[in-house]
Amino acid sequence: MDSPVPPPRGKRGIIVGAAAVTVAAAVVAGLVIAGRDGGSGPAAGPATSGPAATAGTPAANANPGSPTAGTSAATTAPAPGSPGAPGAPATTAAATVAMPNLVGMNAAAARIELERLGFGDVRFGSQDAAETSVVLPQNWTVTRQSAAAGARVPTTTVIVLTCTRRV
Repeated sequence: MDSPVPPPRGKRGIIVGAAAVTVAAAVVAGLVIAGRDGGSGPAAGPATSGPAATAGTPAANANPGSPTAGTSAATTAPAPGSPGAPGAPATTAAATVAMPNLVGMNAAAARIELERLGFGDVRFGSQDAAETSVVLPQNWTVTRQSAAAGARVPTTTVIVLTCTRRV
């Protein structure tokens, strides 16, 4: 009786490798999107609160024989009256830039252009009755923009791009 012949190892390796690349690309895309949307994960960088961040206390998890034993972690607070100090008056105003004409552009490219200019809150809306949510901006085209082209707009303004699905 003939037994089934397993596929050659080379093909199986290619399939597994392709699957791994696809998963890695999805993870990277998710991180990029999370970075653009502000993300909801923990902030990167050193801790600024808690026992390890309090000046004058021993470093957390210090082993007696480790090179960091007996050292302390310290944070520096902004000087009173400086722009970063709590309760200090804001000394910088939002930048104002000329709004480009984005009508007819790919929605993803339009968002990149606005982010390059300093806008932090770019939102999409759909003008299509059949599809009410813009999920993948790269598949949409801008038909209207909330701020007129040429207008001077603070970069803190929410910009809404109305789009239609490309066919």
